[in-house]
Amino acid sequence: MSITGKPKDFQILFLDMNAFFASVEQQIQPPLRGKPVAVAPYVGNSGCIITSSYEAKKFAVMTGDRVVDGRKKCHNLVVVESKPEIYLNYHKRILKALGNHSPFVEPCSIDEFAIRLTGSDCQKNRSAMIAREIKKTIARDVGDFLKCSIGVGPNIFLAKVAGGMKKPDGFNLVELKKLKKFYRQLELLDLPGINFRLAKRLLAIGIRTPFELFELPLIKLKYHFGHSGTVWFYRLHGFEIESSNHPPKSIGHSCVLSPELRNRESLRSVAGKLIQKIGKRLREQMMVAGGIFIYIKFYNNQQLKITRKTEAVNSDYDLNKIIFEILELCPIREKPLKIAISVFNLGQANGHQLSIFENVNKENSLFSAIDKINDRFGVQTVYLGSSACALKAAPDRISFGVPRFEIRH
Repeated sequence: MSITGKPKDFQILFLDMNAFFASVEQQIQPPLRGKPVAVAPYVGNSGCIITSSYEAKKFAVMTGDRVVDGRKKCHNLVVVESKPEIYLNYHKRILKALGNHSPFVEPCSIDEFAIRLTGSDCQKNRSAMIAREIKKTIARDVGDFLKCSIGVGPNIFLAKVAGGMKKPDGFNLVELKKLKKFYRQLELLDLPGINFRLAKRLLAIGIRTPFELFELPLIKLKYHFGHSGTVWFYRLHGFEIESSNHPPKSIGHSCVLSPELRNRESLRSVAGKLIQKIGKRLREQMMVAGGIFIYIKFYNNQQLKITRKTEAVNSDYDLNKIIFEILELCPIREKPLKIAISVFNLGQANGHQLSIFENVNKENSLFSAIDKINDRFGVQTVYLGSSACALKAAPDRISFGVPRFEIRH
């Protein structure tokens, strides 16, 4: 945790694109405007909704719902297959539009952006004017149907919370001297980072509201929650401790299998494609993995979870070999519905010596060359034969973290 100086008002402008994926679909498909829309990677009943329009939210269609459940809640729900390339394109256009207002723009996720205000912009009226101008620029240069909520505060956390109180398409501002009044308007689950489990832990020590959490002394927060308690204290009091540049602790991908792929052989092919995506991300970030986790869900609701530590690897060949050995030993008797693969124990590749075996070094160069070809000519221009029958499975998805710009134009 890094704390830089005493908190000050009007330091951060935080922008959150409202129902982003669904709004982009309504932007590019005008007949969908005003209709309940849900976006899912797989539009079959077992698919998972990753965002819904505000028209759909009125029927309680939420992120994480299965498509079949969304349709039960809203009978005229329009389910659209996600289009990651288009969403990334709109993300870049928004980033460019924001760049016209400030050189200090930081993308926090695919649909969230933070702008660090400086100089005369760090004033109440001035920051509100900038927010209004940004909304006009996005409507004019990116899309007239896209809406955003904007918050201004002393740090990223408070600016985000402030903006979230005025969804959709609102503006809100929080000042340090009014924090007590600000927190009295909120519930625990309104704070980013507090889920049901953490809320339960807070309730166990008598903390029922954000105001009570804000009032808790540092020493007590640290006693109950250790380092994370210290982080929460400073975050709630306006100190800037957030950063989107933390190195990842794990890298993973998952896929819900379409009906024709729900068999052992196709499962191997889908696994091969997930591995290629993971390997590419490892090499992009110049990292190696020291462990692999595999999760498989079956048609009868049974689940298989396997964790294995490995030597430092980042080539598709090594990852394929390890995972296929694991799958060979797995008792796969039922139809698989979903597979997820992730790698952990990540470290910097430059911290590992080159292999004394020439063929290993050539192998690493080969997969780096494949990455460059696919970057230039499109995803899956070159791929491993093991994933040949699953080319349409596990398409590129949008990460809810900082965009990786894997799709090139």
